[in-house]
Amino acid sequence: MIICLRTVLVPPEVRESYLAWIDAGRQVRQEHGILAELVCEPADAAGETVVITAWPSHEIFDAWIATPHRAALTDSDVHQAVSYRPITRYDVPGGYLNLPALHDLSTKPSTPPTDLPPGPTEESS
Repeated sequence: MIICLRTVLVPPEVRESYLAWIDAGRQVRQEHGILAELVCEPADAAGETVVITAWPSHEIFDAWIATPHRAALTDSDVHQAVSYRPITRYDVPGGYLNLPALHDLSTKPSTPPTDLPPGPTEESS
């Protein structure tokens, strides 16, 4: 699996349209192999937006870049209104996704767990 990271400058007046554009392209991106796409904004609203995508391999991502379907998406007015930085690719040699928790998050609000065992104390460190 690979992760692609790109910072983007999204003007405030096109933010909602940009997020809708990401959502509208989901099906075609999934048909071409994308595993995930996350749009991350700074919590303090200052700074650049970061777009993270996950792909099964470099080959599948390269095929997506070369497809006319991608060209059609990037030819939109919304895409043209956003400034994009270069894409940085990362190989993923380890880690995990908590898929059940991600599913739960998509169906109900997130609250901190209350039934966890106590953590280590300073004395036991």
